[in-house]
Formats: sequence, C-alpha cells, structure tokens
Amino acid sequence: MPKALIWVVGGLVAVALLGVGGHWYAGRLMSQRALTPKALGNATPASVQIPFTRVSVPSGDRTLIGFWVKAPPEGTTPAPAVLFLHGNSSTISDYVGLQRLLYRQGVSSMVVDYTGFGGSTGSPSLTNAVQDAGRIAQIFADSAGKTTRKVAMGSALGATVLLQAIDSVQPSVNGIVIEGVDASVKEAAVRSGRLPKILAPVVSDIGDNVAAAANVRVPALFVHSKEDNRAPIEGAERVIAAVPSKTALVKHWRKGHSAILASTKACDWAPVVAFLKSGTMPSAKVDSTDVCAREKVVADSIKAHAAALAAAQAKAGSRTKAGTRPTGTKAGATKTKTVTPTKRP
Repeated sequence: MPKALIWVVGGLVAVALLGVGGHWYAGRLMSQRALTPKALGNATPASVQIPFTRVSVPSGDRTLIGFWVKAPPEGTTPAPAVLFLHGNSSTISDYVGLQRLLYRQGVSSMVVDYTGFGGSTGSPSLTNAVQDAGRIAQIFADSAGKTTRKVAMGSALGATVLLQAIDSVQPSVNGIVIEGVDASVKEAAVRSGRLPKILAPVVSDIGDNVAAAANVRVPALFVHSKEDNRAPIEGAERVIAAVPSKTALVKHWRKGHSAILASTKACDWAPVVAFLKSGTMPSAKVDSTDVCAREKVVADSIKAHAAALAAAQAKAGSRTKAGTRPTGTKAGATKTKTVTPTKRP
C-alpha cells in the first residue's frame, strides 16, 4: 500500500475515532458532569409557616421527591398552579421561600427534585432529568385539576430540562416560563471550561435549546437578568427567536445569573405572577421595566402628596385659630360693654 494512502486511511480512522470519542464525551461526560446534585436540606414549606404535601413521583425505576403547596381558591376560582423545575446544585429545600412568596400571591406550586438530587433516587444525568420532567408534568396536571390554570417554569438547568422535555410537558400546561436559559449545553460547557474548545466541533450537543424552542406551541414568557455573567442574554434571545408561539422577554433589572430567585419581593416577581395567574404578558415584546423602582416612585409621590396636604391643613387650621376673636375686639385687647339699668316711670 502506498505510503500516502496509508496516511490518508490513518487520518480518516483518527477522525472517526475522534468522532466516536466526542460522541461518548457528549453522551456520558457532558450529560453527567453537567449536573451537580445536592443533598436534601432540612427546610420544608412548614419551616416558613405554609401548608404543604410531600409528593412521591415514580419515574422509570426511580422515585422523585417533592413539595406541593396549594394556595386557597379565590371565591369559586381555583388558584393557578406552577410546576417549578429548579437549577443545578440545589434541591427542593432551597425553594421554600419561593413557594411562600407564590402562596402569598395566590399561586399554588409544585417543586420536585430530579433523579439523584435531594431525596430522589437514581443516578443524576440530563437524560434522566428530561424523562423526569415529562412524568412530573403529568402528575402535576392531574393533581392541580382540570379547571386550574397551569404553567411550567424552568430556571437555569431547569430551563434546559423544560425545553428538552417540551413535547412531553406542554400537553399538561397552559404556558411556560423560561428563566436564565443557555442557548445550548455544549456552549455552556465550553464557556465554563468543562469542554475544551478544541473538542467542541466534534462533540454533539446533548441540549440544543435553540432547536428545542422550535417545538414550543404554548405561550412562553422569558425572564433573563440584564447582566447575567453565566448565561449571556444573547443566548436567550436566540432561543426566543426560534419559538413559533407567542413570546415576551422580561429583561430583569436584578443583576447576576438567575438573580430573580434571590428576591422574595412581590414587585420583582410581578411580571411572572401576572403570567401565572392570567397569561398576561408585558405589552412590549421586550420589557425592561423596573417594577420595584416604579412602585417606589408612586409610593414616594403619594407620601409627598400626603405630607403636603397635611401641612396645608395644619397651616389653614392655624390661620383659622388666629382669626377667631370676639366681635368688635381688636387683636390683643379686650373690650367690656357696660349695661345701664333702665328706669321705669
């Protein structure tokens, strides 16, 4: 065999092996190392004084553990409900504060740990988490009831899980909320240094969220911090552009990755709660309104108006008091009238 041909064949074999190795890396290393499981903490919704039910969801040969908090109905109307798919390096015990916020806003919530997270059994992987999401969505929808408005929300890793599982999740919900999403798992792995950039071209993407977004058929509200240092907002904009259904993007005013989750202020969550309750989206396709700042301006204006009104009333009262004197009497003097008895004839 000519030497040149040997080099060509050898090169092709090397490329093929590199491709197989890249596929193995994507299927095993990326799927597993992309997830960082965490042990379940001690906090439950009872720790923040709200009622809850522990749920146990079968998913294949695994058992998933979660918290289900049901808000009271408004009259005869059932409270809307959200299935929250959480981020990496966290468990359901980290979100009891969020469940309390939603409960106080009249929204029911279910949070369940993926396979291998918290008290859920099995080995953690993106593949398992995606399978989990479809099963959890079915249980969530059945438990919430037919007449309840239902939404699935994914944050960070949960956003990827939700989009990758969209075909099995969206039949159970009326809409989705995507927060802090990456354009793809592979891009995130390269950006974080988990995947060497030189290998990226031959590694398949186990979580292409731009491609998955093309399958979204329900209204989708996107929330992304204006300055996210881990998942650039440009990636989220690419995902949004691929969604064929109705969308809106809230460029959240809090800075940092998934920064909204660090807040329990109702104003920070106002756009999300409005969507959860009624499907209402911001009037603008891209909305960067700082609701907390706007509410503060209104509150300060009301306070200033009330102070000015009180001052005016006090001034008017002072003038009235100073201007009230006996008839015919000059200020600072007292006039006495002498009455002479009338003599009778």
